[in-house]
Amino acid sequence: MALEKHTNSAVSEKSPPAPGMTQRQRWWKFGPNVLVAIALATVIAFLGVWLSGTLIRGRARSDWTKTGRFSLSPRTKALVADLPCDVRITNLYIHSPDNPQSEEMFRRVQDLVSQYGAASSKVTVEEVNPAVDAGGVEGLVKRLRERYAGELEKPKALIEDYGKIQKDLGAFLPAEAKRLTQAAAAWKDAPPDATNALRMVAQRWTQFAAVGQFVEADVTSQTEQALPAYSTAVARIKEYFKQVGDNFAAVPELYGQLQDAAKKAPAPEEVNALLAGAKTTYEPFTKQFAEFDKKSADLKELELDDIRRDISQGDCILLESPTQIKVVGLEDVWVRNPQADEQHPDVPERLFAGESAVSSTLLSMCKPDKPAVLFVTFGAPATMGGNPMMGGGGGAFAQMAARLRKANFIVEDWDLARSPEMPKPEHATKTILVFVPPPPPNMQMPVPPATPEMFKPAIDAVKAGTPAILLADPAGMMSPGIPYAELFELFGITPKTNAICVHKVVVDAMGNEKAVPQIEVTAYESSTITEPVKGLPTMFLAASPLVVAKESPAGVTDQVLIALPVGADYWADTNVMMAGRGEAKFDASEDLVSKKGEPLALGVAATRTVKDAEQKAVLFGGARFAEDRVAFYRDMLGRDMFPGNAELFVNSILWVAGSEHLITVSPETLQARRLGDMGQWVLPIQLAVAGGPTLLVAIIGIIVYFWRRR
Repeated sequence: MALEKHTNSAVSEKSPPAPGMTQRQRWWKFGPNVLVAIALATVIAFLGVWLSGTLIRGRARSDWTKTGRFSLSPRTKALVADLPCDVRITNLYIHSPDNPQSEEMFRRVQDLVSQYGAASSKVTVEEVNPAVDAGGVEGLVKRLRERYAGELEKPKALIEDYGKIQKDLGAFLPAEAKRLTQAAAAWKDAPPDATNALRMVAQRWTQFAAVGQFVEADVTSQTEQALPAYSTAVARIKEYFKQVGDNFAAVPELYGQLQDAAKKAPAPEEVNALLAGAKTTYEPFTKQFAEFDKKSADLKELELDDIRRDISQGDCILLESPTQIKVVGLEDVWVRNPQADEQHPDVPERLFAGESAVSSTLLSMCKPDKPAVLFVTFGAPATMGGNPMMGGGGGAFAQMAARLRKANFIVEDWDLARSPEMPKPEHATKTILVFVPPPPPNMQMPVPPATPEMFKPAIDAVKAGTPAILLADPAGMMSPGIPYAELFELFGITPKTNAICVHKVVVDAMGNEKAVPQIEVTAYESSTITEPVKGLPTMFLAASPLVVAKESPAGVTDQVLIALPVGADYWADTNVMMAGRGEAKFDASEDLVSKKGEPLALGVAATRTVKDAEQKAVLFGGARFAEDRVAFYRDMLGRDMFPGNAELFVNSILWVAGSEHLITVSPETLQARRLGDMGQWVLPIQLAVAGGPTLLVAIIGIIVYFWRRR
């Protein structure tokens, strides 16, 4: 047995090698490798497609552009995230490759509205090019007509009534004109004036018949277009019916005069019958005209007509919610640059303000509750638009008021010189008072300065718990101070209106210094109001410092928002006249300085308990920082030089109104808040995106190869 085993082993060692693998064996051995590689490549391709789709349409986005072109501001994101209803946004910009400018404008708008869709599942975005997208236009028209079907029922019924009247009237007028002409010819011995009158009326009916045909064609054109203009059509019909009706109503009197003429010159029987039957002939039509006018009297301007007119203006954005439809026009999205003129051809004529326009429209559609902001003044407008130099009665806060309206506030003036009664705007949910210092006295028209007694109605409202913004102003020889200073003390704040904050700066190449009453701030105390403003410059002009009490009054909490910077170059000069002229000199015994732990505040947020409820107020040492001439001062390219001013003021209003969730960066400051250029990382990232999947497949293939070789 041992020999047999040894022999078999020897034979086995010396046996020839096995023949090559068969095709079936190769399939079984290498086939799985191929299947694994195909499966991995498919998975990677699927992940790549899914990831790209997510980046393009979903929420996983990253904006690497310097201007933040593909990003929404945090304020808009907060708004969209809190939408109470579904919204559809349709880009209706007409564009064509033959017009590069139209393509650029369309793409800029589409980039914007796509971001709204990416920010919330409640927002649906679509694009329709009215010039070429017949299917898109048809779908939009169908949707609008279905939406306003109920609104169109009455005007459609009126158009049907008109059709019946016009059919009879269209046959009557030429027949009656012919009848009158024949009567004039048959009245042989009639006075010339009588036959001329008959022919004149006949000519008038012929003209009205022709006009009626034009009106009928116009009504058909207005009502059979994609979006029917029923209001326009009904107005045209009423105008035509009134003209015909007025003439019909005058006929009996005219025919009565002709009957008198017929007594002197007997008329044929057919003429007498015509003259005697005037009332019977024309009264049925005048009654129908009157009935039509009565039915259409309460027909209001149709919402669909407004939308149709806005859309017909051209490039626009359509926003639809379950309750409203709004159109954001070209002038709102591409605002005219006030700095553009013939002397500066490089300055763009229009600036893109799409996000601000769309967001403010969304806010008004989905947030119907609006707080009211009343600018409390005495004898001068605050928010009224217009140029006072041109007799327009302009207000110093007109642009700021427009910014607040975009944030869904009702904004009005409360001029105490005109009425001590607080205005009560319709649909206002709450009221915020903004106290504006009275204007300086007019030397040509001297009037007594405003007193606390004059401001008493507004002061009492704040004492009772109305939220407020208090703006101080330095006192001087001509202005004794703010008449509502006691409200600052109510919140534990002392406004040092006998001083002006100044900053010593170098003013020329020789190193000469000058203390100017301007404080530019870029560092803020941490708070809900100032957090989004950090890094944005805010300019305070001629501001007085605010001193916060070491021990606040009972129920009051104060938080400094902005403080005068600490250092030898900053102080509050008590010589107001010299400081206002830029000639301030530091006097350690008189002037005030900020110290660590004891800041001189420029802005303070305060809360106060009033009858178990919380009252909010924000107090500022100056009013000019919020005036249009400072807050919206722009460079030659149309960029705001001090974007923090408007942000700070609007955020303060939002805070006292209880809308803290909207206190974020606004669309107007997008460029100042964006991530910069990726610089040296651009090329590596592009290479990684382009070659990453291929390299990954290769690595996986190598790993599988060596794993199979084991």
